[in-house]
Amino acid sequence: MLSRSSKSEDEASRPSGPPTIATLAAHLGLSRATVTHVLNGRAEEQRIRPETRERVLAVAAELGYRANASARAVRAGRFGSVALLQSRLGQYLPDELLSGLSAGLAAERLQLVLTEVPNVDVGGESLVARAMRELSVDGVLVNRHGGTPTAFLERIQELRIPAVFLNTKQAHDCVHPDDLGGGRLATEYLLSLGHRRIAYVGSEPVWIPHYSEADRLDGYASAMGEAGGEPVVCRLPFAWQAPGGADDDQRVLAALGLLSGERRPTAIVAYGLRESMAVLHAAQRLGLRLPSDLSLIHFHHRLDDQFGRPIHTVSNGMRPMGEAAVELLLEKIAHPERPLPPRVVPEQLLPGATCAPPRPVGEGKG
Repeated sequence: MLSRSSKSEDEASRPSGPPTIATLAAHLGLSRATVTHVLNGRAEEQRIRPETRERVLAVAAELGYRANASARAVRAGRFGSVALLQSRLGQYLPDELLSGLSAGLAAERLQLVLTEVPNVDVGGESLVARAMRELSVDGVLVNRHGGTPTAFLERIQELRIPAVFLNTKQAHDCVHPDDLGGGRLATEYLLSLGHRRIAYVGSEPVWIPHYSEADRLDGYASAMGEAGGEPVVCRLPFAWQAPGGADDDQRVLAALGLLSGERRPTAIVAYGLRESMAVLHAAQRLGLRLPSDLSLIHFHHRLDDQFGRPIHTVSNGMRPMGEAAVELLLEKIAHPERPLPPRVVPEQLLPGATCAPPRPVGEGKG
């Protein structure tokens, strides 16, 4: 009778520990070069017989062989991965943007590493350079709102760090939506429906403003000016509650003031979801129906109907922006010393159910 400690001849011939190319070659009775060519997908190129290829792959799978990523990176001079640095100043990471990044990287057989870092420092060395070393990545995508200090950008370039900034408007190495064109697109659409009393609703800035706050407003104002209209801008308080703890939502009260009176606007361009929700609540309190009494269009990354009827939306193209960011980063990895011009992603109008031609004068509430 065999003892418990006895091993079969097959078990004894198997390598102990994680299998390597050397142990696979010894186990199979083949040269290391043959095994390497098969595992690297060069069997046909090296005229290795199909049955040998199948045997190598079968044994590698059976023994749980995994390629040594570090050794492969040293040979190739690349790690095959990219880091997304999610700063605490940049929490805007919609599903569409992440999907665009993932799709673009998958097409290039690259992996995405996601990490959150403190607000990017002006020196640039301590966070981005350290992240590249510790995460073993070939380049970084920086998702940081509120502008990027010049000293930080200069340090990134000096260190030859391949970095591309998402949803940030700067002189080079960035990808962002065309919010100036988006502001024009929204306003021109309302003008084409016959609206002339069109107001823009934004919010009072409380932090370093994002570039889109100025660009969307500028696009609206330029379109209104070219049409001979008078721009009307309403800025809502950022916080819903006023000092002292009033029960009324201060944002809705500001929108109520805009929508009251005989010369109220017949259409609204809202900066985003926060502002359009205030407009919707104010319209409901005043008995205004959308879109017969009031048209509304806002900026968002998708057409969203979770708040009732879908709001006409200017999409900021997050998925195309993610794909464009990957293309730009690959170019930056190839030429880290070269400042690359910004990639500006066009915005798109997504029809909803909140825009219609204005009522004729004297008819109903309009």
